[in-house]
Formats: sequence, structure tokens, C-alpha cells
Amino acid sequence: MLAAIKMEVMTPMVECPDEGSIAIEFPMPPICSPLVRPGRPADVASVISKQLSDTILSSGMIDLKELCLVGGKAAWMAYLYIYCLDADGALFDAALLSAVAAFSHLNIPVVSLNDDGQIVLVSEDTVQLKLEKEPVNKEKRKLKLNSPPFSLTCILDKNYILADPTAEEESIMETVVTVVLDLSYQLVSLYKPGGPVLGHTSGIQVSLHHNINAYLNEQQGFFFFSFLYKAHLRQTLR
Repeated sequence: MLAAIKMEVMTPMVECPDEGSIAIEFPMPPICSPLVRPGRPADVASVISKQLSDTILSSGMIDLKELCLVGGKAAWMAYLYIYCLDADGALFDAALLSAVAAFSHLNIPVVSLNDDGQIVLVSEDTVQLKLEKEPVNKEKRKLKLNSPPFSLTCILDKNYILADPTAEEESIMETVVTVVLDLSYQLVSLYKPGGPVLGHTSGIQVSLHHNINAYLNEQQGFFFFSFLYKAHLRQTLR
């Protein structure tokens, strides 16, 4: 995944005059998979874009008020582009990790109001001159992230659970489930795109029970991964 963020100044919505906005795009160029044809966007791209947007907003990771410049007049619009370079399964997991990394490295620039009431970027040359109006934000700062989410995609087959499947494994199995948690292990969302009804619920519960106990005892698997991920995020956000 290759992630980048573009910032633009917008007029905030009337319903939320003190909040900015985010928009997420998930382009899938033909280089990512032989199934993606030039000139025709992949169907899964729009689904992942919507899923990413819903997850980030519902998790509370970003306080949209942090993107406000002047209440009711100006706010930041953050465009997040995540380019898929290799579509080999569990795309949402990789895309969400890329989104969190991109926002954690986002630096909000210093801006000021000009005589026409428009937002202008304050450069080093402008700082040396005397500004008629004080900058809207005094210094360049990083966007504060509250509780970044992380996800795990699994495929279910009878009494078995396979985590982090490849594209080939996803094409064989019909039931795919994505679980999204925050850093406190609180459930953010549970996504199941179609597939048959889970008829072996008891078997899955038993399998989950044994797997979780094994992971906790051996410090392997999903919980160990989430621990490393949590430590990496905290180190990144410092």
C-alpha cells in the first residue's frame, strides 16, 4: 500500500460549523492484480473506501474539530489516497494500517487570514514579514489520534478459522469476516460481506476459545500482533 494525504481549505458544513472533513479513495491500478483491467475501476475499491471511512469516523480516531480553522468559515479537508500495489488478500486490513500510519504522520501547516478573509499558507518568508493578522494556528503540528483501530480478516469454514487469508484463499471460501478493534480491544465494527449463514456457531466458538488460549499462552497470533502494532503506534505518535 502507498498512502498520501492532500489538505485543502473548505467551508465547513452548516450542521458542523466547527469541524473539518476527511475523504478516502482506494485506487487499484492494474499493476496490483491481473484481475484488474485498465480503464475500469475494481468493484471492491469503492467498497473498501466506504468501509475505511465508516471505520475511521466511528472509531473516534480523528476529532474532526482538530481540523477546524475558523468556526463557520474555514476548515481543513483531508483527502487520503491509498494506492493498492499488491492485491493479495485482506485488503482492508492493509489499507486500514496504511490509513492510520498516514494520519499519524500528518503535519498541519501554519496558515493565516489575508485582507480578503481567505486562508493563506504561512511560509518562512512570510514569517519574516509583519503579518497584519495573527496566524490561525501558531505553529506546525501533528494531527492528534485518539484510539487508532486495527483489524483482522478471517475466513470461516465449518469448524476452522483462517486468519489473514490470501486472495486465492478468499476466492475459495464464501464466508469472510473482518473484526475491527481499538487499542483497548473494544469492538469498533464487524463486517461480513455476504456469504452463507454461520451454521456451525458452536464449533467456531470452541475454535476461537482454543485459539485465544493458545495465543495468550504462546504470545503468538493476533493478540501478539496487536500488541506489537499498539507499541509501534505509540512509538510513531511520540
